[in-house]
Amino acid sequence: HVGRRRVCAAAGSTSADIMLEAMERLAAATGRHYQLFDYVGAPEADRVIVMMGSGAETAHETVDELNAAGAKVGLLKVRLFRPFSAAHLVAALPATVRHIAVLDRTKEPGAAGEPLYQDVITAFAEHASAGGERFASMPRISGGRYGLASKEFTPAMVKGVFDELSNA
Repeated sequence: HVGRRRVCAAAGSTSADIMLEAMERLAAATGRHYQLFDYVGAPEADRVIVMMGSGAETAHETVDELNAAGAKVGLLKVRLFRPFSAAHLVAALPATVRHIAVLDRTKEPGAAGEPLYQDVITAFAEHASAGGERFASMPRISGGRYGLASKEFTPAMVKGVFDELSNA
């Protein structure tokens, strides 16, 4: 039902705003600053990984190393998954991004993709259908998994993801 979807969307926006206010209070109390989506990396990155959880710290260190060596890559850390704010996700990414890898730490058998991947795809579709012009063209978005069954997630794996995005 369309009316119910609008009410839920409005409630989601309010929840995201409430969370941003809480993050501001946390920053004032602790000095640690967070957004719904925290971007790190090259300001003009063409390849970006989107992920959440502890693996993002490994990816962050790898992004720093790769950029120090001349790469133009980035990482978007998801700090709040639900409610998911498509507008904040799109705004947090560099406009230069051409290839995105969305890494989930879950396996959804029978699904078209994992939860974070589906939300990122939907965010871009909604942005495009609303006439959004932030990106010159729709980035190529790939889904992947990491760290299942407590497997280690290493810098070499992160570099492998960026290498694969270069081959696209």
